[in-house]
Amino acid sequence: MKNYLRIDWLMANADAVVRYRTQAELMPISNKASLQGALAALLVLPQVQKRLDLLKNLDFNRTHGSDSTHLENVLPMLNDFGLYHGMDAFDHAVGNISDIAEIVLNEGYDKLIAYPFLIRSRFPMSGLMDYAIGRVNTIYSFTRHMDFDIYDDPQNHKGVPKAFRDRPIIKPSIACDTVSGGVNIRVPLIYDIVMFAEIYDYACAEIREKIDNIIKYTISPEYDIVVPMYGILPAPPRKYYAMGWDCKKPFNDGQGYANPNLQRLLLYSRFPAATKSTWFANAIDYLTQYKTPNSTYIFPKNYLVEKDCNWVLGMHMSLAENRRKKQYAEIESTFYMLSLLKCL
Repeated sequence: MKNYLRIDWLMANADAVVRYRTQAELMPISNKASLQGALAALLVLPQVQKRLDLLKNLDFNRTHGSDSTHLENVLPMLNDFGLYHGMDAFDHAVGNISDIAEIVLNEGYDKLIAYPFLIRSRFPMSGLMDYAIGRVNTIYSFTRHMDFDIYDDPQNHKGVPKAFRDRPIIKPSIACDTVSGGVNIRVPLIYDIVMFAEIYDYACAEIREKIDNIIKYTISPEYDIVVPMYGILPAPPRKYYAMGWDCKKPFNDGQGYANPNLQRLLLYSRFPAATKSTWFANAIDYLTQYKTPNSTYIFPKNYLVEKDCNWVLGMHMSLAENRRKKQYAEIESTFYMLSLLKCL
C-alpha cells in the first residue's frame, strides 16, 4: 500500500483530529475549504473542548508539573490536536496575550519550561526567538567539545539532602554561570529539543549548524552514560535541586524511559542530523515489525498511552480516537508512522 492509499484509509476510518492533521500535514495539497470543514469537525469533539477548557483556566504562573493543569502539558496537548495560536478557538481560550507576556518573560527555571511550548504554540511574543537562539549558543558552547564528563566528585559537595545522595551531582560549571552564580544550564534538556524542533527550519544556517551539533551530541553513544533526569543540580552555597529532563534517544537497547519512545522519535525526526543517522534508520526498521498485512501499523498500546502526567514523558499520545473503537490503535499508529516516514 503506497502512502497515498494509507492516507485514504486514514481519511475513511479516523476521527476528526487525525483527519484534520492528515489533511494539514500529510497531503501534498489540501483544499482550503475542506481543511476548514475538517477543523470545524475537530472543534466539536468533547476531547478537544476539554483541552480548550484547560487552556481557559490555565494559570500561566504554573509552568512545571505532572498534571493537565500545568502549562508544559496544556499547550502541547492542544498542539497535538492541531490547535495553535492564531486559530479563533485557541485565541479565545487563551485570553490576553499581553498578560501572558508579563508573567512568562521573567527570569528563572520557568523560562526553560515555558518558552519551548510558547514557541511550539506559535505565540507572537517578542523575545521568544532571541531566547531560543540564546539557548542554542549556550548549549553549543559546551556540546561542540563533545565532552561527556558532566559529573562532579561527590566529595566536593557537603550537605546533600538524604533523598539525593544516591544520585550523581552535575558539575557546577555546567549548570551555573561562574561569574554571576545564576542558573545557566549548558547541557540540553528535553525542553530544548522541543524548542529547537520548532525553530530549526526558520533559523539561519549558522544556528542550524549549531543545533545539528547539539543533536549529534545527544544521539551519540557516549551520551548514554547520562542518568535519567541528569542528576542533582548544585545551587551555591548549600542547596541542591533535581534537574531534568535529559534528551536520551529512544529505541536504544533499553536505555532511557519506557513510555516516550515514539514521542521522542517524532521529536528527533525534525532534525536532519538525527534522520540521517544509523540509529534513526534502525529505529524505523524496528517499527516495521508492527506493519499489518494491509500496510497499516499497530503499535503496542504503551506507545499510545494517555494519562495525567508529563507530556515530555510521552504520556499524552492520544489523538482523540475513541479508545473503545477497535481500530483506534491502528489509526493513531498509522498516522504517527506516516509522519515519521515523511521526514526521511
